[in-house]
Amino acid sequence: MTKFGSDINSALSSDRPIARESVLSWIEATADSDLPTLSKLYRITGEGYYRIQPELGGEPTCALIQKYLLGCIRDGVTDNEEIQERYEAAESLHVWFRHLVGMEGTSAVLSRAASAIMNLYLESGEEVRDAIETGFLEHVLETAAIRPYFEHWASDPRLQPTWSRALQWGESASRLHVRTFSTAPTERQRVMRLFAALSARS
Repeated sequence: MTKFGSDINSALSSDRPIARESVLSWIEATADSDLPTLSKLYRITGEGYYRIQPELGGEPTCALIQKYLLGCIRDGVTDNEEIQERYEAAESLHVWFRHLVGMEGTSAVLSRAASAIMNLYLESGEEVRDAIETGFLEHVLETAAIRPYFEHWASDPRLQPTWSRALQWGESASRLHVRTFSTAPTERQRVMRLFAALSARS
């Protein structure tokens, strides 16, 4: 827990406005490995987004989402219900990509996230790689507009086999019009808030 832990807990448990600068400082001070705190910040920027004054905005919100979800995939926590499990986070990451790709001005966000996913894949063991391939990449590649963010995997011998398998799966599912993900109400709300934030700054 960061030194701001009590402030974060107070922000979560109240309905009062939250200063944007406080949220930014909490995000900056929280280590990638501190998933309990990142989970709380993820909730604040979701269910408490409109209490943040002035508005937090798309860039820091997206940076936090990326940091949290990739941390969940990396660490695979199973004994804390406040933290998304590995495949749950992979699905949330898929949902996030699917919605961002339809928004204006999100190419840089998606490129950074795709690069971070690639790095996590390359530096991880089999369990994390399997989650990225089968929990995220197969499904996200159903969407043709997302494929360019990952197509460089095809020319990297370390990534090419995974790319080929995931692309084959994604293209097949796309042709069959198979719905392979569901968006929980809370995640839909988060996406809509994020859409509003990004649209306001585009």
